[in-house]
Amino acid sequence: MRFLVLGSANIDMVFSVDRIVNPGETISSRTLFRNAGGKGANQSAALAKAGADVSFAGNIGKDGIWLLDKLSSYGVDVSLSNVSDEGFTGQAIIQVDDSGENAIVLYPGMNRNFTEEHIDNVLNHFSYGDYLVLQNEINLVDYAITEAKKQGMRIVLNPSPFDSEIEKFPLDLVDIFFVNEIEGAKLLNEVCDDYEEMARKLSVKFISSSIIMTAGSNGSYFAEKGNVIHAEAEKVTAVDTTGAGDTFTGFFLSAISSDRNAEDALRIANRAAGIAVSRKGAMEAIPNIKAVFQSKN
Repeated sequence: MRFLVLGSANIDMVFSVDRIVNPGETISSRTLFRNAGGKGANQSAALAKAGADVSFAGNIGKDGIWLLDKLSSYGVDVSLSNVSDEGFTGQAIIQVDDSGENAIVLYPGMNRNFTEEHIDNVLNHFSYGDYLVLQNEINLVDYAITEAKKQGMRIVLNPSPFDSEIEKFPLDLVDIFFVNEIEGAKLLNEVCDDYEEMARKLSVKFISSSIIMTAGSNGSYFAEKGNVIHAEAEKVTAVDTTGAGDTFTGFFLSAISSDRNAEDALRIANRAAGIAVSRKGAMEAIPNIKAVFQSKN
């Protein structure tokens, strides 16, 4: 059983600030770091660090070749990625404040230059029962869902960033949704302050899907057909929350594919995300599986 992450790779420019800047305001940054990022790349790194067999198929410019080298160093197969001289790799401008919260501006770059031919070629390397992991930072997500489902792949969708186009996707073909509380409310089309109830309603709306919802310090939820499991969040001091959701996704999927039950998978993923937010960076902050299990003791 293998994982294919068809997704984004970004060059993250991370600014450390006292607080997130307001409209019309200029503030100074204490530090500036260039990191590897993008939801697709981060989730690939998390899957690999969790011990899964994962391939990343991205679309980058020549300025981003070092991103593929970094992923490869974690054990991610990057041979299905496309490197083009026709544009720039995706960019992310990230502010991180003293509490660890962040604000992000994305430039998609080559992430939005996928073609049906590229996707078809990538999918040909996978078969029935393999997982396709998608986010909404690339184009042709709807095409990828439809074509992968035809060959019996399990579809995983993290509808982030959330926009109106997502409602046009063949969401009934998705096997597993990963959402935070904001994305969950948008997917539900309903404001709901009770996170457990939100997860339950999502699992009824998407009756054939598993719903995994993260809610920050309120922990995480797994829901299927109206039944909900909750796991408490790890108690940590947050330094940088940038890659928390991607870390959670990778470790949860790896655990489930290793025959862990949903409750165990939530706890493992929470623990991994807790370690990640206690460190600076996104991809660099993702722990390996050994560190996650050592933290349990």
